[in-house]
Amino acid sequence: MGRAWMPLYVGDYLRDTRDLNTLQHGAYLLLIMHYWQHDALPIDDARLAAIAGVSVAQWRRIREPVQAKFSEGWRHKRIDAELAKVDRAFMQRRLAGRNGGIKSGIARAVAQGEAIILAQARAQARGEAEGKRALARRACEPEAGGAAARKPPRTNHNQNHNFSSFTSEDRVVPEPGEGNTGKAPLRPPNQWSRQELDALFEHADNEVERVGKSGRTGWQAAYRDAVMMKID
Repeated sequence: MGRAWMPLYVGDYLRDTRDLNTLQHGAYLLLIMHYWQHDALPIDDARLAAIAGVSVAQWRRIREPVQAKFSEGWRHKRIDAELAKVDRAFMQRRLAGRNGGIKSGIARAVAQGEAIILAQARAQARGEAEGKRALARRACEPEAGGAAARKPPRTNHNQNHNFSSFTSEDRVVPEPGEGNTGKAPLRPPNQWSRQELDALFEHADNEVERVGKSGRTGWQAAYRDAVMMKID
């Protein structure tokens, strides 16, 4: 585990190393720095000399006072204690960051859930509003159509006759000849003249139009009767 910095308590260091000369100070500092970064030191002289930056012969001459600063197996109690403190602080920061990440993740999830719920509510409100507008448009369509929706189509039998009404009495025409009693019998429809039929059809069409313009129900029935009359 690499560590970018190492605590150095100057007062403690000078107190504990007053017996070292300059070369031994350099070797000792290099050794404890290596220990800090790698959690341990090798035990063979060749590798220790390489870490201290001296030859093996030089190392063997200066090793004894330097080695006295370490315990058996080249362990260093003070550095081990400092490493434990640093590792503990590192784990605490990691746990705090993870807890903070969990809290922030929960907060983000809650915010996203609220945003989804709000979007769904808005979409539902828009849908309800659209439905109400559609119902209102459908309700207004018959009124907008007005008489045009209720007005039946004119037939091809409409003529410009000036008839105000047409009853069954209009179908009574006197028959010439003997035995005429003053009241002529009704003629069957197939014996009506073209003018009489046109007048009848015109009257039926006018009745349908009059009922339609009045706004009352029943113009469909009147229109059906008029059409059936013409078919018959």
